[in-house]
Amino acid sequence: MTQSGAQNSGRLPTQKFVEYLNEALSAENAAVDRLQRRVGETTIPDAKQQLQHHLEETRQHVSRLQELVRNLGGSPTDAKAQLLTPKPPAGETIRKTVEETVEKVTGTGENAAEMEMWRTKEDAILENAEIVSYKMLISVAEKTGMQNVIPPLKQNLSEEEAMANWIMTNTPKMLDQLLPRVAQAS
Repeated sequence: MTQSGAQNSGRLPTQKFVEYLNEALSAENAAVDRLQRRVGETTIPDAKQQLQHHLEETRQHVSRLQELVRNLGGSPTDAKAQLLTPKPPAGETIRKTVEETVEKVTGTGENAAEMEMWRTKEDAILENAEIVSYKMLISVAEKTGMQNVIPPLKQNLSEEEAMANWIMTNTPKMLDQLLPRVAQAS
């Protein structure tokens, strides 16, 4: 390693960190839209209440990230990330899409319980992805001396962890409600 490389080790341009924050912000922007849909579609009262609560927290995540970006001289993005979720095999996707369309048109909900199970799995995956993202941002901030950004990032992390824990703790109870409906619709 050259001497200049050693001197630059651990330093990250503020502009690069702003990019990382905007990446997290774009995920939170997309999460707001997704949570709004989830609140409207879930049939489980406890889940609806928790999703609504987390929607409000997520709006605060957006606000905190926007403020951090501005404080670092950047411009907060209004972009919405494409959230990564598991996808069923192609044939299954087409079948489910057709069935969902029929359900919307006819008002039947034979697959609603199965879709709720699928969406809950997506919820858990997305919350854990956000946890990883915030842990990485905090680690980068610690390693590069950006101490002032850590408290709001830790607040967001704490709320994401609480939601992920809620999902994992309540999944057995939700499955108890959903599995009989799935079996009945089969």
